Amino acid sequence: MFQKSKSWLVSLSLWICLSPQAATAPDNSAAAIIDNQIITNQQVIDPIQSQIYEAEKKLYELKLNQLREMLLNRLIEAHPFSKGMTADAFLKKYVIKDPQVTPQEVEKFIKQNKIPAEKINDEFKAKVKGYILKEKERINISSWFELQSKEHGVVINLKKPDRPRIEIPIENTPTQGNKDAKITIVEYSDFQCPYCAKAEATIKELQKNYGDKIKVVYKQYPLDFHKDAFKASEASLCAYEQSNDSFWKLHDYMLANPKKLSVANLKKISKKFGINDKQFSQCLDSGKYTDRVNQEIAEGKRFGVQATPMFFINGIVVRGAQPYQVFAKIIEEELVD
Repeated sequence: MFQKSKSWLVSLSLWICLSPQAATAPDNSAAAIIDNQIITNQQVIDPIQSQIYEAEKKLYELKLNQLREMLLNRLIEAHPFSKGMTADAFLKKYVIKDPQVTPQEVEKFIKQNKIPAEKINDEFKAKVKGYILKEKERINISSWFELQSKEHGVVINLKKPDRPRIEIPIENTPTQGNKDAKITIVEYSDFQCPYCAKAEATIKELQKNYGDKIKVVYKQYPLDFHKDAFKASEASLCAYEQSNDSFWKLHDYMLANPKKLSVANLKKISKKFGINDKQFSQCLDSGKYTDRVNQEIAEGKRFGVQATPMFFINGIVVRGAQPYQVFAKIIEEELVD
């Protein structure tokens, strides 16, 4: 009698055809009414677009995994060699085919993943061996599935959720890099935020590796509990009114010296960055850019910014000081499109 395969066997790379998806119009219908004023459904959605997408993606993956398992079992059942066999027995005999893991492969895995020496022992190596073995089994099943899918005309019409893209205005905003770059990285940041300083190293590495393919745009989002952050944002804009280059020099200094952002110190060191210190001082004292900083905070909140740093790569959200690979993956996908 035919039995279903184990659930771990369905983590496969599939040959998939997805249905085309139409763009959806803004939903301006009323979600609520207060004092005769409407809060639209779109106003509810806008700040949480990325969270909605992540939730929809999890639901999609749950459905897709179930569909994969059903298709895998149907393909096994249709195979002439599966008669009288369970799915697991068929996979082990004809698909997985008893792959082996050598000590050299275990050592290579440990080296590639930079496992600390103090963690390496016989028990850990056994776990690594088991992981590599499962990965080989998965690859064998995936290859078999792809071949059988083509032979049986498998088409998956399960709708994948659209990844949201948020259009952020960047006119008259500090920008670094090629103005015609295909990739635009908009960052909402706080000059006293340690995670923003950490993320800066990643941005510098991206700029080095991708060169003219990317440009970086800075948006102000000082947090209330960083006492000097708001005035530091104003100071950066006072520098920007003199030159874009002065902004980025002061930007780098402030992120690297979060404890030296008092107004007095910023006035003192401004000359180092080619800034007219008298004009800079007057600008800072006048509160000329207070409203603009508040506007960018409000703008960020409208786009779902709740903490810093937060990035938008061609409108695609990246939250926090994520590893280089997270940014690079999105950039590579965008460069291909």
